[in-house]
Amino acid sequence: MQATNPPVVLCFSALDPSGGGGLQADIETLASMGCHCAPIATALCATGSGDLVEAVPIDSPLLIEQARSVLEDMEVRAFKVGFAGSVANVEAIHSILQDYPQIPVLLHPAFCLWDPDNSEQADLPSALTALLLPLVEVAVVSLQEAHVLVKESDTVDATAQAITSKGCRHLLLNPCQSKEAKTNAGLYDTTGLVKSYEWTQASPSCHGATSTLTSAIAGLRAHDCPVQAAVEQAQNYTWQAMAAARQLGFGRPTPHRLFWADKNLPQDDYNPSLPGIPTH
Repeated sequence: MQATNPPVVLCFSALDPSGGGGLQADIETLASMGCHCAPIATALCATGSGDLVEAVPIDSPLLIEQARSVLEDMEVRAFKVGFAGSVANVEAIHSILQDYPQIPVLLHPAFCLWDPDNSEQADLPSALTALLLPLVEVAVVSLQEAHVLVKESDTVDATAQAITSKGCRHLLLNPCQSKEAKTNAGLYDTTGLVKSYEWTQASPSCHGATSTLTSAIAGLRAHDCPVQAAVEQAQNYTWQAMAAARQLGFGRPTPHRLFWADKNLPQDDYNPSLPGIPTH
């Protein structure tokens, strides 16, 4: 009997040499979701100690060539957009996504890699807001990243409304970058708050946690899981990957995205039925 092919998710993201975030996070997470990742490099990173990261963007013609080669020969079921690398790459990604309006787009801007003093990146937030947000089904951002996208809003609800008013259909303001043990995440649409979730997670937060969360949502959407269910199941998976995180280097734990296959872990502690807990 011939095996059924897994759904393909095309991921635009940076190559993180630590393997904690970026394309490796996408590949591992999507494999866990039963998907095949088609990784499109947007930038090459040099990861230093602490928060010192240099990201060198891929030339946009090469980015387009990478993506078109996949799209012409594979049936892509979802797009995940991470750090774009440059304004030119945002424009290139926009031109590609416009040709596939029926395919869901998941966005995590990864502004931790953004260098506002770099001429190629200086206008990255405004380019993302103008060109990509109108095409996005779910954006996953921290409150800090949200304020980079829409500076004019001061309250959480106003910030969410400002982002969804740009055309983004759903926004998950997520807690993964918080230093608090208990934090709240909120799923918003154009009408306001849809549902909030309480996270309890040991500090410090994991390197690549939000990449993991966004890729998990993308994988579930590629399986045609409804948006709200995909968001909740992806939070469950990410919580467990973070709970099983390992100290591999660079001062922050790395999510164990293949925790379910690790025979050295007590599997009873990683039950897929335990979600990021909805509060209302």
